[in-house]
Amino acid sequence: MTSHELHVPRELRRGGRLGDEEHAHASALELIGLVCRCLEVGDLGATSVLDMGCGYRIAQALLRENLPVKQYAGLDVHRDLIEYLRENVEDERFEFHALNFHNEMYNPAGEMLSENFDLPVAEGAFDVICLFSVFTHLAPHDYSLMLKLLRRYIKPGGKLIFSLFVFENTPGGHGFVERRTAGYEISEEDIKNWDGPPDFVDWDPNQPLKWAVYSRESALKLVEGTSWQVESLNYPEPYIQHYMVCSPI
Repeated sequence: MTSHELHVPRELRRGGRLGDEEHAHASALELIGLVCRCLEVGDLGATSVLDMGCGYRIAQALLRENLPVKQYAGLDVHRDLIEYLRENVEDERFEFHALNFHNEMYNPAGEMLSENFDLPVAEGAFDVICLFSVFTHLAPHDYSLMLKLLRRYIKPGGKLIFSLFVFENTPGGHGFVERRTAGYEISEEDIKNWDGPPDFVDWDPNQPLKWAVYSRESALKLVEGTSWQVESLNYPEPYIQHYMVCSPI
């Protein structure tokens, strides 16, 4: 199977560094590698992937580099992007679906999240469920609801991997706190005066849920009662914030 160049128009991209295609591609390759490490596999050739809040980067990298993947389902609230991907990706291993979940940052007019919502993919069909830059924009009530919803779609023995902002200093200074203090409502002086990190902070009130930041304790506690168990909550790496790995109970 030959590689496929997918050139997503700039107006359909979201997130930081919109014009930096090299960075987007490098970060996608690193995330694919991260998924492989967490699954302890050399590649995704035998892996069915559900990518919630998919954007375009991972699908683009898989296609451009002709990387093996058994199945890839990308779901996102960005309807125009999903329509573009459906029209421009002909590989039968790939499917894309638009969702209408409410999110204060990306889809404020959408339907409120519910654990009983039926996703447009088969239940119990995926070896891994990924959410990169999704929980970073979720309020606490949606954090738990998203976990409960996704539990129905994982295979026994599968993995859930998601990135999040955790309120702690990290080795090497790669964490959120080191990079996001100056110029916002929460200052370094505020942080010094707190008796431990707050459970949750919506970091910039002028941009609701652009940065949803959790304490480590809160991030772990919100997994309780969702039928997932935490395997690890990991420090940031060059192309990802903190990330959690869970398995189904």
